[in-house]
Amino acid sequence: MGRAKEYLTMGLDCHIGWPSQERTVCFQGHEITLRPEKDTESASVVVQLNKDLTRTDARRLVKEFLSGLAWVRRGRLAETFCTFCTGAPLRIGKGPCGMVDDSSIEYIPDPGRPKAKLALALYREALSVNMVPYQFLGFFKILNVLHGTGREQKSWINDNVDAISERQAATRLAELRQDHDDVGAYLYESGRCAVAHAFHESVVNPDEPQHIWRLSSDLPLVKALAERAIERELGVKSQRAVRKAHLYELEGFRTLFGQELVAGLRAGESVEPGCLPLPSRLSLRLRGHDQLPSFDQMKAVVPNLAKGMVQIHLSSVDERVQARVLLDFTNERLLFDALNWLEVSDDGSPEAVRSCIDELLFCKHWMANGVTELWDSTSGTRLGRSQPVCLVNTRPDWDAMDRELAKLQERLDKETGSEDGAPGRGD
Repeated sequence: MGRAKEYLTMGLDCHIGWPSQERTVCFQGHEITLRPEKDTESASVVVQLNKDLTRTDARRLVKEFLSGLAWVRRGRLAETFCTFCTGAPLRIGKGPCGMVDDSSIEYIPDPGRPKAKLALALYREALSVNMVPYQFLGFFKILNVLHGTGREQKSWINDNVDAISERQAATRLAELRQDHDDVGAYLYESGRCAVAHAFHESVVNPDEPQHIWRLSSDLPLVKALAERAIERELGVKSQRAVRKAHLYELEGFRTLFGQELVAGLRAGESVEPGCLPLPSRLSLRLRGHDQLPSFDQMKAVVPNLAKGMVQIHLSSVDERVQARVLLDFTNERLLFDALNWLEVSDDGSPEAVRSCIDELLFCKHWMANGVTELWDSTSGTRLGRSQPVCLVNTRPDWDAMDRELAKLQERLDKETGSEDGAPGRGD
């Protein structure tokens, strides 16, 4: 008889958007399940233990994942209760109400440097503290990860504070400069030392409203400085930086092609299409929707390649569906236009009608802020994804599309003598 499965379940006091349905995320090679808050249950995370993941390892794994997620979402994410059990993961009783966020979790930083990991842990701790003085101190501790002495910390603040652009932080900086020539010294002595040391002459009294008001005003500035230290000094990219660079759109293709080949494409070097290690079969999908049969296992060829742009031509197994996708390595974009780069040949057969239904469903979901994805059909690996579609000066006629879908389905039913419709094709 096999060994019973063991799980870690951690309840959360969650002040960031959280999925409304269970979602599994791969982190450090392990699957972590995010479970939604319910009427009587807290938001929680679950991970299954194995011979390579001990209880201690599992705790560390989940905490590092939460620290990365807190960094990406910039909000409080604190554990309330943690337990291990066998058989099935336990449910955690409900705590404070939380927010729902069903957007995809595409980026969780997993820095290799111990200092970067520590800084993310301190950042989540600071976000999770519910008292202003200790929240201030928590953010300041991140600067201490970089510099051990007060002199070095003050110097770093003064060297970096002018680069702060966050609105509240910049406003507070302008206010402080009216009375303080040395902002670094002010934040260190009247903030960090005044919270950490009770004997300090400017000690912060938690019962003194003016003290708390002053620290609350300074908090956005020291938080912005901590974020700059994490991103610029420790190399942990923010979600904003990742989105701005768009590196995630072609991430799988960059890995597949290799750094040297990608560098050549970006430089505009002449590359023969046959030199690209492209899988012979690709699947065209829309994120959050089932794979449509007509767009699965599509034959992939590269008919054209120039100036950092790789054109991929896709054709369905029966060659009725033709599509074109562009990989723009110069601008790190995956480009696809379902209205102009997708064609279906209707020869009147039931198979052709099914393809027409798939095409219309794909276009309908694509126009509704769809995210196009390309997957390696053999390995089941996602190679690239586009930005969400944002139509301009266009108002789709959803009712007309539904009527057309109904007509196609009626036609298919007549031709096949079926009233059940096409299995697996629905909204």
